[in-house]
Amino acid sequence: MFRRILSFLLIAAMALGTAVPAVAESGITAGEALFGNGTGAALNGSSATATATAEPSATETATEEPSTDDPLVEDEMYGENDEASITDYPTLQLGDRDSADGVAYIVTLQNRLIALGFLLSSADGVYGEDTQTAIEQFQKMNGLEVTGIADAATQTKLFSDLSALTTPSPENPAVYGSETIRVQTKLAEWGFLTGSVDGVIGSASEKAISDFKEYVHEYLPPLATPTPAPTPEPTPAPTAVAGALPLVNDILLPTPEPEPTAYVADSEIDSELLAYIDGDVEFDVYRQTVQVGDEGDEVRRVQTRLHQLGYLYDDPDGAFGVNTARALMYFQYKHGLSQSGTADEATQRALFSSSAQESEEYVFPYKIYVDISDQRVYVLGWDGTGYNEQTRAMVCSTGRDSTPTPTGTYQAYGRRSDEWFYFTEFNCYAKWAYGIVGGILFHSVTYSASKKLNQSSVNNLGRKASHGCIRLSVDDAKWIWDNCPTGTTVVIQE
Repeated sequence: MFRRILSFLLIAAMALGTAVPAVAESGITAGEALFGNGTGAALNGSSATATATAEPSATETATEEPSTDDPLVEDEMYGENDEASITDYPTLQLGDRDSADGVAYIVTLQNRLIALGFLLSSADGVYGEDTQTAIEQFQKMNGLEVTGIADAATQTKLFSDLSALTTPSPENPAVYGSETIRVQTKLAEWGFLTGSVDGVIGSASEKAISDFKEYVHEYLPPLATPTPAPTPEPTPAPTAVAGALPLVNDILLPTPEPEPTAYVADSEIDSELLAYIDGDVEFDVYRQTVQVGDEGDEVRRVQTRLHQLGYLYDDPDGAFGVNTARALMYFQYKHGLSQSGTADEATQRALFSSSAQESEEYVFPYKIYVDISDQRVYVLGWDGTGYNEQTRAMVCSTGRDSTPTPTGTYQAYGRRSDEWFYFTEFNCYAKWAYGIVGGILFHSVTYSASKKLNQSSVNNLGRKASHGCIRLSVDDAKWIWDNCPTGTTVVIQE
């Protein structure tokens, strides 16, 4: 719970002699005390002061779902007969996806598959091939018809008590080839593999192998000088007969030079590849220093390794920008190197080694916490060593108890639109929609089909009210839209 984090920070602040507003007597939440007037941060766009004692705390207002008789319930948005619930278990299958501000059926399904060990990828609200395969494996291990479709029977079983389920375990390990593991481990270490070291040669491993071979062919000398082909014996010219017409072979035409064949690397694990992997031929991990503004293969290798170790979220693109520099500086900090943001020789030899440390989390300008228990969104800023800067606190509305906002840690997929976002299912609008996972968004309070503000949406800030999205004031939604790049870490917790 975010309160535990706040409590720790409060204790630390007290130890340093920082003035912190009294919480027990004021009646405000710990989040308000930490982010409010005592630290200079804004709460919902304005300073929090001791006058907050006149209003009930967010914790008190958020503990119960509004009754259907409550005038604050947004009937104009959802309708009086809306009975959507996370326990409805609609049939889900390949190609389905969670709708915006709809119930997070697929995210919830994926989170359960991840918790049980069937799904290795993260929850994204899209029923793709990984999710289908995970459902197939679950069905196979639990005596269900293997269809890859999450029907009601499958979901009922999936969400049943753990004691009634068969799940992956050490007694049922996957058997992987040791040769494949060796290859993947080294290619990940040297900055070629973006995927997992899992013993399975999939598309990511095939690309890593071919990229490595291309790199070796481009920048390193060949392993051995090829034996030249024997020179063919010349064919003697035919003897001309007096008075006869000239023979074709008598007319000497220039022989065209053959065009060199372009090198195309394959993705096979062959003897040449294994010579590098097993150390029979040395692969020098450092070739040149790269820094902000540079482009090319060495930049891509640096980015790939930072991505593999969990520092850099962005996919490697070979262009050294500020995100790469920020992630590299944190790597340098953790490894006792000068935080220059330049990938010099010392940095690269540490980065492309088996002793390189993984990051605890991706490096972004900000990290966002959503605390369902007190209906607040907290933003912490990156200070070079962690998310330690208290930046912003915002009042929000999360999902109702019957349509909850899915908890977990997600890498946001960013802006969904320009200023206005239209919810097709509900025929209404919101401003500054920013995707978190699946159909779950940060967005402003809602507006009618004619773009008239729904006042009940404003009044409900600070209490559960949505189908799962996280509603904010217009200013707060705009701040996230403006300042948080795609991939920003969002932690949603009770």
